[in-house]
Amino acid sequence: MLSGNKSILVFNAPLEEVNILKENGLKVIEVSTEMTEMKISDILDGLRFETVTNNIIVDETVILFNDFSDEEISQIIASIRQRFKGGIFAVVTPTSIEWKFIYLVEHLSEEREWYLKNQNGR
Repeated sequence: MLSGNKSILVFNAPLEEVNILKENGLKVIEVSTEMTEMKISDILDGLRFETVTNNIIVDETVILFNDFSDEEISQIIASIRQRFKGGIFAVVTPTSIEWKFIYLVEHLSEEREWYLKNQNGR
């Protein structure tokens, strides 16, 4: 994670939710479909490369937290969940920061599917 770069990366989030986060003084970086092949670190650094990709995730909302404390993340997610259901919430890690955005989203989607599938057996 990039220390000192407290940011929330959002992909395919409702505009109203993005505006609420910004109004609360949070740094929000909107990830467009043209940016999904970029590395998370490049997006956090403010780079904007439009790339061609066939791996666009259209229906999934993704909200990634960089450099927030666990308590801050819990508070923000609780606030978002009052208005918005669904989506993937995650924290940028020292490993995932070097991944392409699309790869991270695919990985998180697979993790969620595995969890939901295996949760029914308990």
